[in-house]
Amino acid sequence: MKRKRLLATLMAGLFALNLAACSGPLGGSAGGGDKDEDFPSKQVTIIMPWSLGGGPDTIARQVAAYGEKYLGVPVIVENKTGGAGTIAMNTVLQAADDGYSMVVANGPLFSLTPSFQNVSYSLDDITPLIGMRITEFVVLTNAKSGITTIDQLKEYAASGKTIKYATTGGPGNDSYTMISVLFKLLDIPAEAIPYDGGQDAINALVGEHVDVAIGSPPVYRDYVASGELNCLGTFIPEGIDVEGIGHIPSFKEQGIDVEFTGMDYFAVRSSVDDSKKAVLTKFIQDVYADPDFQKFMSEMGMEAWGATEDEILTMIEDQTTAMKEYIPLIQ
Repeated sequence: MKRKRLLATLMAGLFALNLAACSGPLGGSAGGGDKDEDFPSKQVTIIMPWSLGGGPDTIARQVAAYGEKYLGVPVIVENKTGGAGTIAMNTVLQAADDGYSMVVANGPLFSLTPSFQNVSYSLDDITPLIGMRITEFVVLTNAKSGITTIDQLKEYAASGKTIKYATTGGPGNDSYTMISVLFKLLDIPAEAIPYDGGQDAINALVGEHVDVAIGSPPVYRDYVASGELNCLGTFIPEGIDVEGIGHIPSFKEQGIDVEFTGMDYFAVRSSVDDSKKAVLTKFIQDVYADPDFQKFMSEMGMEAWGATEDEILTMIEDQTTAMKEYIPLIQ
């Protein structure tokens, strides 16, 4: 009997200890049980506003390939195209603010798009984590056209032809706006043909479906290097040097008063916990520092743009000021 009482007492004591452990500071239901310590514990998604094969998409997919190595979980890219990037923005803002959804954003989503359509978001809704790239837009022609300069383009237009030009998206998109502004300043009759992504626009030019296109180095470089396309100029005010091509002069250098420096960056909802933002930012910084990733970017003729949140926000403010001058030209 004494043995049974002793056993019962021991069992009761063990039960009490287990209960205390579960409810005390070391347990999971009170005090220090923070699931965020395990972040991330599942797949992370990068929401991409633009189509497959474009510059941002290509870079984002390369970053995602390092998910297991530097984040410990898979990272995928999910394309949500349309609406000059607004569909992707709405998608990330409707997703849980748990840090498992990032978005690739750009300045015009805030400095330009709201001037052309109603949007359900503001800059306060997101937090930029780190820059991705500086967008160096170049205007191109098909080599078969024989047009290699702006003056030759003007001569071509003077023959009475309306130039068809390929853009990424429509009003509210930076590539559409800048090339449209260029044609307005040159007083050239032109018709915009919107495409879902930069690669689609370049494919249309290579296939001679349009006369002119606008693109960034990752999508046009090989075509220019092979002699299929010609560069007429860039909106970057000091011009750009592209490996395998050489110097591309700016329109400013050619006497045309237009300039634009775009950028893409990684962001999350502003309500995501700061500790999770730090983890995601560190992941991308680690990728940028990886020699293989640096080689990949070099082969594309680009460098990763590791800008901070404050640097990105300042650039968006500067873009917003510049767009106030350009938007009335095409509205």
